Amino acid sequence: MTALVLASILLTIPFLAAFIGIPLWMTFARPETGADHTRAQRYLRARAARTRSAARAAAARAALAPAAGRDIRPAPAGLAAGMAPP
Repeated sequence: MTALVLASILLTIPFLAAFIGIPLWMTFARPETGADHTRAQRYLRARAARTRSAARAAAARAALAPAAGRDIRPAPAGLAAGMAPP
């Protein structure tokens, strides 16, 4: 082996050790204990409850509202199938 190849191998070893060792050291020195999601879960529960109560209120209003103003006739066969009106 020439001196240049030997020097490059000797210089590669510390860099390779640092390239592998530093991330391992960072991982083991500060292990991840898990994220705290309590605030996010509380927000999502509140949002879901608000949505459910709004949906229930809308359903109650729709059930109590008179059918006046609504077109309750069945659609013609062509419109029901998704065809354009003539």
